[in-house]
Amino acid sequence: MSEGGASADELESAVVDIKEEAGRRASDGSIMPGSPHNNEAAEKLAEAAACMANSAGGGALVVGVDDKTGRIIGAETDPQWLRSRIYDLTDRKLVVQVDRVTANGTEILIIEVPQALEPVPYQGKYQHRIDARCVPATRTELMGALFANLAADVSNMPSHTPIISIAPSAIETLRGRMSGDGSPRAELPIRDLLGRLGLVADDGEHLNKAGEMLLAVRQQPAVDYSYRHVPGGPSIVRIMEGGRSLLEEVLAVEARANDHNLVTEITIGLQVHKVWAIPRRSLREALLNAVCHREWSLPGPTVVEHIGNHLRVTSPGGLIGGVTENNIITHHSVPRYRTLMNALRLIGLVEQEGVGVDMMFAEMVRIGSRPPAITALSDPAVRIDLYGQPVNEDWYRLFADLEPPRGRDDVDAALLVWRAAQPQSPFLTSESCAPLLQRSQGDTEAALRRVAEYRLATPGVPLLSPIAMPHDTPGAWQLSPEAKAALGLQPGAESGEWVLAWARERGRISSGEYRELAGVSTATATNRLKEMAQQGWLVPSSDAGRGRGFHYLPAR
Repeated sequence: MSEGGASADELESAVVDIKEEAGRRASDGSIMPGSPHNNEAAEKLAEAAACMANSAGGGALVVGVDDKTGRIIGAETDPQWLRSRIYDLTDRKLVVQVDRVTANGTEILIIEVPQALEPVPYQGKYQHRIDARCVPATRTELMGALFANLAADVSNMPSHTPIISIAPSAIETLRGRMSGDGSPRAELPIRDLLGRLGLVADDGEHLNKAGEMLLAVRQQPAVDYSYRHVPGGPSIVRIMEGGRSLLEEVLAVEARANDHNLVTEITIGLQVHKVWAIPRRSLREALLNAVCHREWSLPGPTVVEHIGNHLRVTSPGGLIGGVTENNIITHHSVPRYRTLMNALRLIGLVEQEGVGVDMMFAEMVRIGSRPPAITALSDPAVRIDLYGQPVNEDWYRLFADLEPPRGRDDVDAALLVWRAAQPQSPFLTSESCAPLLQRSQGDTEAALRRVAEYRLATPGVPLLSPIAMPHDTPGAWQLSPEAKAALGLQPGAESGEWVLAWARERGRISSGEYRELAGVSTATATNRLKEMAQQGWLVPSSDAGRGRGFHYLPAR
């Protein structure tokens, strides 16, 4: 590539595609000034990137070069914006790295495209690269070729890092972590140990990519951890150190985070329970999942912000494999790097596949905290917020007292109790709870009936109470009076907000339903509903305003 150099055809190959920024050619063929947010260029580049990602090994797009002559003409699209735009245009399946570089005194863009983990569409269609051309393909064709077994697991590919180059400190840390869990594998010769963990390439002399990610010395830090007492305050602790393995770095960050993790002791019977403001398993799961699910082709560390009892973990790369913010609890696990994830599981650092996110949600609610928040950012990145707090003993004791014991680990039970304890939503129905449980209404109905069978061992009463409803309407529940008392909640709530929510969902509300939900007398319930009708929020079902079957309707 140079002034008057080789043509684009001569420079292109199966892994290199030469592009100029679309939308900058005037009718006379001259190049017009560009824009940082050039959507026409982004669309063309997203299509080319999707094609490259659907090809073995991925490749690179060189942007800012005349398609015909190979002459450098420059690129002015903002790299960060372009990366985010390509992510959106490929159905949030493709994360690329975009860098601005200088060639012969002119700035161009290099877009590094990794081989995807699943077929990447552009506008609903698929292409892949054969030699220097993009040719159409169906998703079925791609799945039967390159993407057989959900694509070649990048972390299982061989690396150039010999086993003998692993630093002694990394080996010591690995053995120490496994021996601490009583694993008999910890004392195996290092080659045998790594083989059992699936971290060795086929030649037996080198690490595979997972082993390299986990155990090779990293010059750039993988994690940026900071601790502050309060938002906006100075960093009391900052860990951002290269020169060691990812395993050492992650365990060091976990240890320092737990140094600032408030612990409370609760005595139940003859047992003393240590309960942390951020449950330790949840803290580890948030950290390890962010590290092993992140997109390692992107530069920059996973950022861990620990402020008081709040932990926020932000990792580069988006959610994959059909996982979204709205199904992450119930969707099957889709690891970006399966071999790496499996090794971490064998080492004992991540939970059994498919239970880690469930566990985080259940543990946070059991201490009286709100559920975690998992957010897909447009950068792209994924952010996990754990809102820790000193344990609420009433909440902890209630879950410790549940029978049968399986109810104590039931994430549906935790989320339903949390929702029913909110004053604006004291009722539980399949329609209102389906988004929270991330289930269909049918599955949510089944979960409600299952949780309604759980009991407080002391005094042996149900966790949930059914709300009396007409026989031809779906079931509804609320926390039983004993459960409310155990959590220190008021017997009922008289917020107009939940009354309207109930009326809109159910299409009606009667004084009997209000009485049960709010825990008030029939006379009080009748008066409250009459007041809301006078204010225009509700409409009486008949002009008589009384009688058998009389109820109110939501105002339209």
